[in-house]
Amino acid sequence: MELDVFLNTPFIDSNYLVNQLCYFGFIMSMLHATTAKNYDYLGGYVIAKFESGISSMEAGELGVLHLRRYWAKRLLEVEGRLDQESVRDEYGLDFTLMQGLGLGIVEPSEYLFQQRPDYDAFERWIVQKLGGVPDYALVDRLNKMVMRYLEQPHRSYPIEGEDIQEPVLSAADMAFWQENGYVVLRNAVSAEDCREAELAIWDFLGMDRQNPDSWYDRSHSFWVSLLRHQALDKNRAAPRIRKAFEQVWGTGDLWATVDRSSLNRPERGGIDMSGPSRLHWDVSLALPMPFGVQGLLYLSDTSAEQGAFRCVPGFHRRIEQWLGELAPEQNPREQDLESLGPVSVTGSAGDFVLWHHALPHGSNRNLAHYPRVVQYIKLFPHDYGIHPTWK
Repeated sequence: MELDVFLNTPFIDSNYLVNQLCYFGFIMSMLHATTAKNYDYLGGYVIAKFESGISSMEAGELGVLHLRRYWAKRLLEVEGRLDQESVRDEYGLDFTLMQGLGLGIVEPSEYLFQQRPDYDAFERWIVQKLGGVPDYALVDRLNKMVMRYLEQPHRSYPIEGEDIQEPVLSAADMAFWQENGYVVLRNAVSAEDCREAELAIWDFLGMDRQNPDSWYDRSHSFWVSLLRHQALDKNRAAPRIRKAFEQVWGTGDLWATVDRSSLNRPERGGIDMSGPSRLHWDVSLALPMPFGVQGLLYLSDTSAEQGAFRCVPGFHRRIEQWLGELAPEQNPREQDLESLGPVSVTGSAGDFVLWHHALPHGSNRNLAHYPRVVQYIKLFPHDYGIHPTWK
């Protein structure tokens, strides 16, 4: 499940806001002389909205551009004081920076919301999470990305005519992708690497893969919040997966997300445990819809009845017409998407599924005897499109 819109959700603690109004001047100085933009009302109190006065070019001890500004914006957001409209164009930059550092977007936002640290403490937290200081090559690449994001026009994807060296998707694969909006890269990762990642997930959940009774005596539902592990990181960096994303995006300048995994247990006692099996989208349906690609890696052999991934082939080519035929009061997410003709996409451990994010997708109910275990992996360019409106 993608998290692109996570940063567009403000954290507002009204009690804290009311108690802190008298410290208005302190907050302003802490955030380096932020500038008032507009005002909102909360519980009868006037709440000033600000845009951070910290430049993306300011760096701290880690030397990472835009990181200090990201920290300042998140603290303003915690206070309910961030002028979201003034920083809307930076959502993609924030997302790429956190993913590029190897942190993802969930944990940094949770940490800043819960702890509200000063900037030095935030940098120390990053070092602790990463197990060390980011190396020079990564910092240099991140800083060049920040400058390109801010200074150069954003490209339109996919880029046609790019010569991607040593492709892993054949001409037939690419034709299938264009027609159906999804494609399977076989043997993207070795069986051994899949097994290591699967075992890491079982260990994280405290379950015994060979003892079905252990699968149901805990609070696990579907998602696995293990974000960083050597085995998962190795799969994110798999050369064949990267090359497949390069081919469908049309560029080699890509960043990998730090995303979750999932363990979809078989039904038991007639109870469906399959998680988000309903067809859905993880992207705004506002038009025009920018190009985007998602992916998952099968860590275990998965048949159709084992909770396999499913999607509606070719829907990326007709989604605009379909949306246009709906009445204004009809919510596209609440339509009968099953009638659109979804298909199951099966795979062996090590097979990787890429799909266009305009396809309605989900997972089958698991009616087999073993969980479906997958790792979600997405590679994207820093200037990929994000529609400003969530629909």
